[in-house]
Amino acid sequence: MRMFFNDRNVRRALGLATFVGLLVLFRHLAVLLVFFVLFERGLGTGARALHRRVGVPVMVGVLLQIVAALGLAALLGYVGWTRIIPAVPQIRADIEGQFTHLRGWAHARGFDDIEALQTENLLEKAQHYAGSVVGFLGSVGKSAVYVLMGLILAVVFLAEEKKLDAWRDGMEPDGLPRMLLRYVSFVCDAVSITAQLQVIVALVNTLITLPVLLAMGLPSVPALMAFLFAMGLIPVVGGVVSGAVMGTLAFVHKGPAGVAVFFVSTFVLHKIESYYLSPRLTARHVNLPGFVIITSLVLFEHLFGLVGLFLSFPALYVAARIRDTWREPALDQ
Repeated sequence: MRMFFNDRNVRRALGLATFVGLLVLFRHLAVLLVFFVLFERGLGTGARALHRRVGVPVMVGVLLQIVAALGLAALLGYVGWTRIIPAVPQIRADIEGQFTHLRGWAHARGFDDIEALQTENLLEKAQHYAGSVVGFLGSVGKSAVYVLMGLILAVVFLAEEKKLDAWRDGMEPDGLPRMLLRYVSFVCDAVSITAQLQVIVALVNTLITLPVLLAMGLPSVPALMAFLFAMGLIPVVGGVVSGAVMGTLAFVHKGPAGVAVFFVSTFVLHKIESYYLSPRLTARHVNLPGFVIITSLVLFEHLFGLVGLFLSFPALYVAARIRDTWREPALDQ
């Protein structure tokens, strides 16, 4: 029996099964993991930068960032409580109003009878995605406990990072505990990379499109900006769906000229994302064929809905990193 468990392939299978089992068992703590990773990576990066440039101890840098963040959070909290949160229902109502207007326009022209266009399906999908994300952003306050717990865990982790590294290095190099820690680190990397990429892409898309919205004089600009930002947070398909919907909306209000403007802006955004943002932000990503990414998106969306679009890339990333570790030579030989 001992020889059986000493076999590397058996340990791999046991480690992978244990890892997947832990993910399923603690899946309800996924939000906590996301906040922990964001705080740990953000505070750690800033504290190390301060240490290199000013010589400030790492933990002092962490505390300085927390104090600054608390001041900013107080200001944003006041603004959010008095302006943003009360405006969320109106923004959602404006978005739904725009989709209702588009449906009426398409129905009046018989587009809903043309199966190839599938106008109704597109609008329902876009409205569902945007409403879900905007609703989540409006209810972030409900996750305050996870935010606080993630911050505390991140601070404790950074304070004891050297001890934790020594504890990890003291483990058997090819043993099950070390293997599980490595797999968990892959999950943390995937969360960090995905969050950075999608937030930056969403912000860039929204800010670049804002002047176009203002120049064209489209109605409900705040709602449209919320829609663009929300769709920008959805990996891969968000930009395609938002571009199609915004193009249709531009045609309804401004005719062919509006479609041409949004076609050009969508083309520019695609090039910025494809040739500048993505290469810089995904330098540490595993290179995956486009067919694999698209197939994974379809399968994950079918299984988990909107959440599946966010799980697709992290799952592929973690699987690819585990595959790479399995190609490494045995450490106990």
